[in-house]
Amino acid sequence: MELRFCSLSSGSSGNCQYIETNNTRLLVDAGFSGKRIETLLKSIDVCPTSLDGILVTHEHMDHIKGVGVLSRRYDLPIYANKNTWLEMGK
Repeated sequence: MELRFCSLSSGSSGNCQYIETNNTRLLVDAGFSGKRIETLLKSIDVCPTSLDGILVTHEHMDHIKGVGVLSRRYDLPIYANKNTWLEMGK
């Protein structure tokens, strides 16, 4: 199995990583606007329509800012543990 990992951005202003295996493409956190994340993905030649979902590590804004818009725009499932999911809904 091949694995591709790209840290698109990491810091207090936002966090977003990309992980790809042979048959799965995930965004790990989406701490920027949807447009900014689309630009970051384009910089590594990834189209958002090819994503299989968004994995959220925790509910801080620098990890979730673009989750909702990307999920709606590209019909992406969101993966998070129960507590994170509940906190994101507040």
